[in-house]
Amino acid sequence: MGNFLSALTPEWNGSAELRSPRVWWVRCCCLLFLALPLGGCNRDNYLRLFGYDRAALLKKYTPQDDEILAIHYVDLLRQSQFEQIEDRLDPSIKNPETRDTLTGMSDTIPTGEPTSIKTVDSRVIYGRDSSTSCITLEYEFAPQAIPINGSAELSGVWLIAQVVIQTKGGVKSITGLHVSPSSRSFEEINEFTLANKGISQYAALCLAIGAAGFSVYAFVLCIRTRMGKKKWFWLVLILVGIFRFNVNWTTGEWSFTPLTVQVPPVMTACSLYGACTLQIMVPLGAIAFLLLRKNLRSRVASSPLQAPALGP
Repeated sequence: MGNFLSALTPEWNGSAELRSPRVWWVRCCCLLFLALPLGGCNRDNYLRLFGYDRAALLKKYTPQDDEILAIHYVDLLRQSQFEQIEDRLDPSIKNPETRDTLTGMSDTIPTGEPTSIKTVDSRVIYGRDSSTSCITLEYEFAPQAIPINGSAELSGVWLIAQVVIQTKGGVKSITGLHVSPSSRSFEEINEFTLANKGISQYAALCLAIGAAGFSVYAFVLCIRTRMGKKKWFWLVLILVGIFRFNVNWTTGEWSFTPLTVQVPPVMTACSLYGACTLQIMVPLGAIAFLLLRKNLRSRVASSPLQAPALGP
């Protein structure tokens, strides 16, 4: 850590009194940059900075006819109207156990009328002759009394429903239907927080901070290295990463994308209400610079100096 902070400190040619405040600010700014992934952010406040409203933005990109159809068939499931649902199901997901599956799903739905219905996620995939939309709905119900340690306490009740609708030749069919009761809202489930996370999330966060710190270290070291015009090429290359690791912050699930080039090597991707994903790349440019730095410096040092001359 001491070597890292010393590399971030420019070599000022002033007195100690003038040098100390500048060194202090440089170190604080760099440490703040590395600590940003720990803080998270409120998505509503972040979007308002750019003049957007989260609910209005999601509604803009949600197919209205598919959203209405999704709400309609979840309501049919709540009312145990299984025949109408089966008529719209795609033949690929129908089987002799379909009715039993729908009955079991209906039994998990909280009783009573929902106090609010909100679309919290919408994704559309377009094919050559069809399109598939995935609509995620959040139903909020009145709080219910739950016995805890011999006493009843009110607890919130939500239902997360996901409906997958395929449109082909002007005909819509349901290719997926999932419901899940929850004691927390969809937004709270996918909130970026350090509490109650597993080893998978903590390891991903440490790896992300390490990759970001390593890139910043190489970037500042490149600024301080005398190498002529090639410095601009290396400054850009240091920010390049390859081989992306994606970590779902809610579930802790890891995935790997080999053929990927990204700048900068560490990013965070979030949907409007859904889970955040840490995207961690191998900082190939920073590694290459640190391995070749001595050679780059020696070439500059060995280059002949131009002798002073008078006149044109």
